[in-house]
Amino acid sequence: MNNLFNRSSTPEAAAIRERIFNVLPAASYQMEKLFGLFDIEFSTETETAAVECRTTPRLLLNKGFLDKYCQDDGDLFLLILHELYHVILGHTRLFPRFALIDNIVFDAVINSMLSRTVGRTVGTSLFIRTNGYDSLPERLLRPPPGWPDDFEAAIATLPKEEQRIIGLLYGPDEPSEITYRDIYELLRQELSGCVVPNVLLLGTHGSEQPADGLLKEAVRSIVEGWPPPPFRIAGRDEGRSAEDFWLRPAAKPGSAFQKAFENALRKCGVRTGRGAAIYRRQVTSSLWSVETVLPNARDRRIHALRVVLGQDPLLYRSELSEQRPRPVRAPIVHLYLDISGSMTACLPYLSAACRDPFKRGELKIFAFSTVVSQCKGHNLNKVPLKNTWGTDINAVLEHMTGISVRQRPKVILIATDGYVGPGRTDLIASLARTRVVVALTDSGHAADLQPWVHEIIQLPKS
Repeated sequence: MNNLFNRSSTPEAAAIRERIFNVLPAASYQMEKLFGLFDIEFSTETETAAVECRTTPRLLLNKGFLDKYCQDDGDLFLLILHELYHVILGHTRLFPRFALIDNIVFDAVINSMLSRTVGRTVGTSLFIRTNGYDSLPERLLRPPPGWPDDFEAAIATLPKEEQRIIGLLYGPDEPSEITYRDIYELLRQELSGCVVPNVLLLGTHGSEQPADGLLKEAVRSIVEGWPPPPFRIAGRDEGRSAEDFWLRPAAKPGSAFQKAFENALRKCGVRTGRGAAIYRRQVTSSLWSVETVLPNARDRRIHALRVVLGQDPLLYRSELSEQRPRPVRAPIVHLYLDISGSMTACLPYLSAACRDPFKRGELKIFAFSTVVSQCKGHNLNKVPLKNTWGTDINAVLEHMTGISVRQRPKVILIATDGYVGPGRTDLIASLARTRVVVALTDSGHAADLQPWVHEIIQLPKS
């Protein structure tokens, strides 16, 4: 039996562990537990370091690279954390690794995150020594000269797009809307028509190997206890295994938020209780109770009347089933509600705004992360939903196009913060004449949705 948290130790692995535990932040990052997941080996299979997420996980380290660049324990700590971030972020779901530029984007963002967190304690000499500042894209893989203090002079002579990228990666520690796609597109634009030189990237950047699910879940459970970064690099996550999730008890949203959401519903045809309802004919079954002189052994009164009165009833009760068409109120619009991790703060207010139209049958609500589940019943807070905590708009598009054109509503509303990734062109084309409206939360990211949705309505702060 492979016990993930009880890995055997070799002298080489013990030496690496001892070096890491000498680094001050190691305890905060629960490195002892993380090292319990992997067999640590020196290997020439990688030029730097690599994590193999298989049934028997291995952390591979190139001894020559360590001797040259990681003589300081802090540099070794950064190298191993860099590889663990590859496991945590699940890059292949965010971007397929078709070209070298994709791997440069991933390393640029990871190096930025590590510099802003542990780099302030252990230093960033690993990134500085492995990447020069005189050429592109190497200068995007390291902090600029002068960082973390004022580095404006170091980027003043660079093209504006490069200044913007470096500002996003290493600018002030404040809330940011930086996403992988923002940097990806900026790099694509900056490097278009140029031959991207070979750069020293940390880890293995070849074809992606299938990851062991148990290992990924174990890593995620440990990472949840890591110290939070000083700012949030917003964006999509591939998510974890789907688990049951309940919406928190709805809080009362602010009047401005409520009015803005009602405006979004009105644009979709929902009059929030003040307009004419839509009914459709549907065949339903009804039970009717009748009394007849014909004996019916299913009449439960027979035995009691025989005991008490000594005779059978004069009239026997029967139930008849009847099927007939009758008008049934139909939802006007389908609402796809983003319940991923980045939406946690907004969900109570959105559920409050949806509560009444959902009870009246004007909304059919589907919750989505990287999977879609339907909200059934009449109380949103008591419906178990499947949630992976990641986000993928293609799960919504697949669900939409899976509904027959005859039953698909004319308008679909998506409530999200916009960090959903690009939609597949074939699924977007299959929407045909379906109108898609987006209710975007405060400080949401619209770039992934603008190319294909019909209207985006900005919601104010709740």
